[in-house]
Amino acid sequence: MSSKNKSLLTKGIGGIGAALLVLNGLIGAGIFALPAKMAAELGAFSPYIFLIFGALMLAIVWCFGQLATLYQETGGPVVYAQKGFGDAAAFQTGFIYYLARATAIAANMHVLLLYAGYVWPELNAGIGKSFAIIALTAALIVVNIVGLKAAMRSLDTISVLKLLPFVALIGVGYWQLDFSAAFTSTSTSVVPAFDTISAGALLTLYAFIGFETVVVTSGETNSPKKTIPRALMLTVSGIAIFYFCVQWLYWHTVGPAKPDSAPLIALANMIFGETGALIMTLTAVVSVAGNLLANMISTSRLTFSMAQQSLIPGKLGQKLGEIHTSFATPAVSISILGIFAGTMALSGSFVWLAISSVLARLVVYAVCVGVLMKAQRASFKRASSQSASSQSSMQQDNSENDAYFNGSADAFASPVNLFRRLIPFVALAVCAWSIAQSSTNAWLFLLGELVVGALLYFALFHFAPSNKETKG
Repeated sequence: MSSKNKSLLTKGIGGIGAALLVLNGLIGAGIFALPAKMAAELGAFSPYIFLIFGALMLAIVWCFGQLATLYQETGGPVVYAQKGFGDAAAFQTGFIYYLARATAIAANMHVLLLYAGYVWPELNAGIGKSFAIIALTAALIVVNIVGLKAAMRSLDTISVLKLLPFVALIGVGYWQLDFSAAFTSTSTSVVPAFDTISAGALLTLYAFIGFETVVVTSGETNSPKKTIPRALMLTVSGIAIFYFCVQWLYWHTVGPAKPDSAPLIALANMIFGETGALIMTLTAVVSVAGNLLANMISTSRLTFSMAQQSLIPGKLGQKLGEIHTSFATPAVSISILGIFAGTMALSGSFVWLAISSVLARLVVYAVCVGVLMKAQRASFKRASSQSASSQSSMQQDNSENDAYFNGSADAFASPVNLFRRLIPFVALAVCAWSIAQSSTNAWLFLLGELVVGALLYFALFHFAPSNKETKG
């Protein structure tokens, strides 16, 4: 693919926009059901698990921030896998990641209509639901095609609308709380058994899946080397504290009792009454809408990136790699994603893919961490070689990775560089532990997707001579 199309992408994402992509990638529907599940699993200890395992999740987040400084192209995990492990790995990574993200879009359409149905029951039944899915799909496609800046402005508005009710809920809820009783009950609580903590930890880690949304749009981000790592670390850290505050308030207000409705709606009802419950219901709709929009912005760039790298060759690749001349967006990739996700939502077929969706994303995380480890090792070897041959001044410029240790042959002598080298091992351990908790069905479905992906890759580049030439 020509680099001409790449240059037509607009740099429409700034620091705040990058942070909002992370925020909306994380905060969707899960937060409205999570408090009750966490309270049931861990009781009074449940708020603290967000801080403990949120910190572990930051190891993975940090790795993605480092990769964003090394590779600033649109595509995120697809680009990373191609740089680290070649075309076949990049195709498989892009294939399973695209399916997982498209599945999430389809599933969240249903979640949005579920919450909206509390106010407008017609949206949740029969032909009304089908029309609502079609209208929602069309809106997502149009908003994304007409321009990145328009999509980001929409995301700004949605983010304000979703955050204000949470701020009010936390502020008023803490104001009304009897802290003396709350701290007394907390101080007498017992740390749960390890296996109980493990179950809660898995729920916690799942709550942080989606942060990587921002790296997929690196090519459209202003100063991605600075903007993306900062947006990732600060936003994910802030969201961990936000989860803690919500969970702490929920436990000391609602307690272990299972609510009749969604936990946060029940909490809002206790604090503000029926009006508060209605506002929190609408907030759930807006929150899921923000997640859908952020997902559409980033996921549509996956197929565009794969086409740009000739991982999708032929006429299809040419179409997917096109940029709309008026709006400077990958219009074909956006349209195909919207139609695919909308069709899954209408048919209900996303339920099958959803079984392996979380596992697929964890595997993609592990692949990306592996890419960073390989880049670090290569950078250190180059620095050592340059120092040994005293030719560092002649080898300044060839690789994005050369500056990773600033050309220092003593990369591990510095505590900072040693720390940077150790973090990916922590991240990989977190990924491995999370992956090991997945069900047999999830593994079987993922293996099926990988087999289909391998057959597609083989067919594209071995059965079609014209595609071989395109790739070459």
